[in-house]
Amino acid sequence: MSFQHKSPAISVALPKTVGVSHLASLIRAVSQIGTGPGDVEIDCAQVNFVDPLGMTVLAAVLEPLSGQRRVSMVWLRTEIAGYLERMDFFNGIAVEGVNIPQNRSRHDQRSKLLEITRVVDHHKSEEIADQLANAVVGQILGRSPKPMNFNEPDIEYDQHYRPLRYALSELLENALTHARREGRFDSSVWVAAQYYQQDGGRIQVAVVDNGCGFLATLKNHAELHTKSHAEAIRTALRPKVSCNRDMWPLGESVNEGVGLTTTVRIAKETGGSVHIVSGDALFTVGEGTGVKRRNQVQQLAGEWSGVAISATFVCQKLPSIRVDQLLPPVERPTALENTVVFRFDN
Repeated sequence: MSFQHKSPAISVALPKTVGVSHLASLIRAVSQIGTGPGDVEIDCAQVNFVDPLGMTVLAAVLEPLSGQRRVSMVWLRTEIAGYLERMDFFNGIAVEGVNIPQNRSRHDQRSKLLEITRVVDHHKSEEIADQLANAVVGQILGRSPKPMNFNEPDIEYDQHYRPLRYALSELLENALTHARREGRFDSSVWVAAQYYQQDGGRIQVAVVDNGCGFLATLKNHAELHTKSHAEAIRTALRPKVSCNRDMWPLGESVNEGVGLTTTVRIAKETGGSVHIVSGDALFTVGEGTGVKRRNQVQQLAGEWSGVAISATFVCQKLPSIRVDQLLPPVERPTALENTVVFRFDN
């Protein structure tokens, strides 16, 4: 299933799980794709599962190559190709060697997944956050929100919707903001999500950009004491760096942002997990990861130019989350000149 090429091909093999469980191997593989001008051959013989983070990372790598280099994905199993097609992975990506299903009927599964979407503006990010949060909550409760009634608010729906919507919005907004720093004005953000019914229902959300990464964003920040990718991730996760901490009454977050720090806390409080890649560093935290605190950040053999984030939330625990209680205490400045906007991209 290989193809003839005029120049030496870049050949890489994907791990059996293209996603968070084999993330180090995935980053090592995709980081080789941009190392030369030749055609690209991706060996998919081992692949038996792809999650939202895996497919968004691949899309962010391959989409810019379309029309510039020939790319083939060889030995990709039919069922995996069908799932990727259902997730719109091949839209905008010219790939050879794959038997992509054509003109098949597609059932509406927006209650279980969000197809890969390339985001380039903030307006779209809010729309996507709303769409995904409503879809997931509809799946959990088996219904849409009740018609608005100020006398009888839909508390059950809101308790599920609010923490998830806040986390999604913050991930997207922060990615759009920091990705295009340091002259990376052509950078984009890719998002995808999947609802899994096992273990009481889980939603995995991936937000990936091909921009400059945390180290470039925070290189002049006072909190960054060591200029490494690992330290940049740690710095981005500290309160007052990654958090929009101002809150309106009733727990509403100003500008709908709860900060990267609090998004991680939301995932952990539900019993979920978070994986973050920036440069040559990987941060992992949460239930089921088997990672001890001292090993939360590890060095990678490969490197990702932007930031890739996967956040998993256990759906049945969403109603117990109180976003305002997870935010760091608000410190009101005593003088105007001391006012600080607490976002990791500033």
